[in-house]
Amino acid sequence: MKIQFIVVGWWYEKYQEFIDQLIDLNKHEQIDVFWSCHKEPPATVKNNFNYKTFPNIGLEDGAYHQALEYLNLSDDTICFFTHDDIIVKDWEFINECIKKLNQGYKVIGNGQNYPMNFNPYGEVNGYNKKHVDFVKEECKYLFNTTENVKTIRLSFMCTLVKTIKELKGFEVIWEVGEPVLNEKQQYTINDTPYSGIGNLQQALFSYKIHKIFGPNAITYLSNNYQDSNFLFECVRGKSINS
Repeated sequence: MKIQFIVVGWWYEKYQEFIDQLIDLNKHEQIDVFWSCHKEPPATVKNNFNYKTFPNIGLEDGAYHQALEYLNLSDDTICFFTHDDIIVKDWEFINECIKKLNQGYKVIGNGQNYPMNFNPYGEVNGYNKKHVDFVKEECKYLFNTTENVKTIRLSFMCTLVKTIKELKGFEVIWEVGEPVLNEKQQYTINDTPYSGIGNLQQALFSYKIHKIFGPNAITYLSNNYQDSNFLFECVRGKSINS
């Protein structure tokens, strides 16, 4: 059994404890940790991990996609996709996720995310486009009905490479770069207000999971948003106490 961690490189030393923990994890024979970097990594990453710096486009979905193309993993590889602003409480989450995969779940998140009633033909605020207009051509046929879907926060998820292939990958909006906090403490992309494209990518991907694998394909480690007994998912580098 091969286990692959794909970590989005962005916050780096702000969460040095997570880096140190990953260094120890990377010593396990069955586990590999790869950093998919969207800005230049520090020496602590360069000296301890396999990594590559990719163009900063597509947000975390883009970083995951870029890493998968680069690594060319086998179908049976268990993948943990994660941001680098994660607080690990208990590394037993690895075994818990594997148990859930063996129970038949396709995608495992950390804290329970909000469900949504998703209309592919709904308007995307600020873009004068419908949701389906952002979907890659080979997947548009799936987006044909309004569905009430479970959603997965893409700051942490576990699945098989085979599952990602069956989903025909993430729904990446390649034109979008990483949101940047400006002097007014507002997140912007290319100097324009951040308009929730990350949430749209999350919704499109979750909708595909629902349509291809059914309404119970997604499960979580906890019923609490962002949080479980194993992990806390920070938001843009901010922990619960920030």
